[in-house]
Amino acid sequence: MKLAGSAAESFIKRPDPAVRAVLLHGPDEGQVRERFNALTRTVCPDISDPFRIADLTPGVLSDDPARLADELAAIAFGGGRRVVRVAQAVDSCAAPILSALMHPVGDALLVVSAGVLTPKSKLRSAFESTDGAAAIACYPAEGRALISLIRQGFADANVRIDGDAVETLAALLADDTASAHAEIEKLRLYLGDEPRALTAEDVRACCGDQSAHTVFELASAVADGRQAEVQSVSDRLFAAGENSIAIVRGISRHFDRLLQARAAIDGGASADAAMKSLRPAVFFKETDSFRRQLGNWPSSALLAAIDRLVEVERQCKSTGIPAPLVTQRGLMEIASLARRARGR
Repeated sequence: MKLAGSAAESFIKRPDPAVRAVLLHGPDEGQVRERFNALTRTVCPDISDPFRIADLTPGVLSDDPARLADELAAIAFGGGRRVVRVAQAVDSCAAPILSALMHPVGDALLVVSAGVLTPKSKLRSAFESTDGAAAIACYPAEGRALISLIRQGFADANVRIDGDAVETLAALLADDTASAHAEIEKLRLYLGDEPRALTAEDVRACCGDQSAHTVFELASAVADGRQAEVQSVSDRLFAAGENSIAIVRGISRHFDRLLQARAAIDGGASADAAMKSLRPAVFFKETDSFRRQLGNWPSSALLAAIDRLVEVERQCKSTGIPAPLVTQRGLMEIASLARRARGR
């Protein structure tokens, strides 16, 4: 079966006993890892227990296809149900996993993780269609889902947080659930025992690694049309190993905010009122540059820039051209749009 949303969350906390094999897949690697370990703990609280946990790799399965069935049939020394885990599985090592689904042995829970799998993937199709198996896709939380995740995380930690602080943290986070939980824990420790709510200023001071702030810097350079800076900042990000999709989405968020404020201005609001209406409100150190960009970009040009960013993300995923090259070319084109918009 295929699980998603609240059904997936409930299953992770309390798996159906009839399900003996679970596939976790998708682009959110942090969420895949968290759920991988969470499912393991439902059977064996100590995920380092060598007698009840068996970790196999795709390489091991390729070299010894029978190893998986042997591990699933094994009895733990000292008793207790076992968990057999296969991390980063791919279709090329699917044969022993598919055989285990069709011919189950023992009572161990099989947990398999993978990256992005298409609907035609052998692994994904088998887990979705086989009795006693389940497939759970792990996608990054975005928009209101991300806001909800942050609010719930702070509620679980018994920490109060201002609405603007929630929105600010959402804008800083990478597209990875594990990074969201790590930042929430960092803020909880930062606040300590202080009897107050976390503010947007706290979030700015404490959260978002240097790469997140550099993406803001890059977004501002693109929106200002500073092409030399676009080149140098993006070079720095890629040299640090940053992901092209995360960079494009960070810049897309900046342009989405510009479009929201521009629409308010077109409706009769002042620039200051338009910026204050955004959630999170424009950070006070960025108000001058944001106001300048609002004056330079009409709505039509902003829409064209956003369309180009969507196309850049699509090309990163599908063309086979190196993603950094696709990204830099697209950002330079948008920066040239800024120069033309400024001179209109």
